[in-house]
Amino acid sequence: MLRMVSALLMSLGLMMSATVVAQEGQPQYKEGVHYRVLDNPGTTSVPSGKVEVREFFSYMCPHCYSLEPTVDGWLKNKPEAAAYVRTPVLFMQHAEPLARAYFIEESQGLIGEIHRPLFDAIHMHRERLFDADALAGFFEKYGVERDKFNSLYGSFAVSTKVREADALTREYQIRGVPSLVVAGKYAVMRDNLKNNAEMFDVVDFLVKKESEK
Repeated sequence: MLRMVSALLMSLGLMMSATVVAQEGQPQYKEGVHYRVLDNPGTTSVPSGKVEVREFFSYMCPHCYSLEPTVDGWLKNKPEAAAYVRTPVLFMQHAEPLARAYFIEESQGLIGEIHRPLFDAIHMHRERLFDADALAGFFEKYGVERDKFNSLYGSFAVSTKVREADALTREYQIRGVPSLVVAGKYAVMRDNLKNNAEMFDVVDFLVKKESEK
């Protein structure tokens, strides 16, 4: 009798182990629940061998602002294959002046110095940085002279970047921010996730999925 019980317990243990292995082998995140596949993949702009992770955002968006600490933490430990890029959207109020400001930061290599402070100025300090004059004053604090800012603000290069950002936003059918798109083809479904951290868990999953192809 004891031998039969032992055999039964062993059999149950093996079944449970097999179940655990099967569950671990299943995808953690599912298409249509945690991410969607875009009908028409977009153009990516990262080196070969890298997987683009693109954030669509606006400096006016409080949810984008609240995502920033999570972005910063993820960037410090991101998958080696991931290449992170940002695209400002133009469909929010005051969006175009702030999109131009972002591309000026980018052109001057000042994203690390200005990106987060500009968010803080708008959402924490309630500064009305919604036109070229106000933004020029803000950029002066970071060593960008007003004349240089004004020249860059209306430049062909920055205007082209703004048009490209708007075209990409339309191409990916982005209707809300923040939105994360991986490899130009997978859009993270933010509304179905528990918190900001889980957004990047899905990103990691998709980067791994894409890099293993």
